[in-house]
Amino acid sequence: MKKLWFGLCAITLLLTGCRSVSVLSFDVWRPAKITFPVEIERVTVVNNSEDPDERIGNRYEDISNREYTLVVPHDSTSYRLAEYIAVALSDAHYFPEITIFYDDSITLPKSLYPLLSEFQLATIRGGTDHTAVISLDKTDMAVTMKDNAFVGTSGETIFVTDLSVATTLHLRVYWPDKALPSYEMVSDTVYWQSYGYTPDEAHESLPQSGEFVHEAMRRISSNVRNTFIPHVESVTRYIYTSINPAMADAYDFWQQNKYKEASYLWEYVYEEQKNATTRAMAAANLAIYNELFDKYGEAIAWVDKALSLLMEKADSDSGEIAILQDYRRQLVERNTANPALQQQM
Repeated sequence: MKKLWFGLCAITLLLTGCRSVSVLSFDVWRPAKITFPVEIERVTVVNNSEDPDERIGNRYEDISNREYTLVVPHDSTSYRLAEYIAVALSDAHYFPEITIFYDDSITLPKSLYPLLSEFQLATIRGGTDHTAVISLDKTDMAVTMKDNAFVGTSGETIFVTDLSVATTLHLRVYWPDKALPSYEMVSDTVYWQSYGYTPDEAHESLPQSGEFVHEAMRRISSNVRNTFIPHVESVTRYIYTSINPAMADAYDFWQQNKYKEASYLWEYVYEEQKNATTRAMAAANLAIYNELFDKYGEAIAWVDKALSLLMEKADSDSGEIAILQDYRRQLVERNTANPALQQQM
């Protein structure tokens, strides 16, 4: 599988006088949580949710820790969310066709969120047999606003206001060949922070309710898209280098995108050098090389070799070990998810 982008960041962290680590980022594919059958010809989004309550869950805490209820107006928020979801799915160009159901001839029972009936589903599908229906059944949106204060370097009091919007969507997916739908819950929280010499001044810099509701809908719709469609995510990795000539030459090859040549030198260092730390660095770099080409099993094996060498040292750096252990966890996750990703792609 091809990576969409790969590049070295201009960040080099000095570990000791003779070795350092360069931080790099590249994009990796993540599988969708749900795998749609290849027979699906159309996905239709339908709103079956009431608007979020204007008061429930919305609160404001002032500088004196007094708490008030915030009133956040909603004007067809759930319908607009269904539209946002349909657009996000359509923009991914993954499904053959994306539609949204608007027909008011069917009264959807929004108050209790029951399953859609066969008659309703037939009407929504409009005669297209291989149609999956995504129903937005419930929309929760909680807005929290809090004032804080701190003293600046010149002794002046600065007021800080934190604003967050936590959105949770409850969705069902109705499959054309299954009696019961599957259920999904998607959540996201958006944050803002503003400053001022008075609380009112800090509040003036915050987005208005229409603006933060819009941003919350945009963000949660992206999360819904990632639930149903494979997507790209940026990850951070670390390449080790040192004054060791072979390690330095390998890093030069790596920067020139000559990855295979770099891997040969790292293998040489691992096999021929005596210094355990240098061998561990080469092994860790070989894990990155193998991950770059989706060889997760080999990447995990090289991380294990690097960890084994570092743990043998009495003066081993626990921070480096923790970083490699976390990297191993991520590789295991990618390896486990790869069959689903291959099926979805």
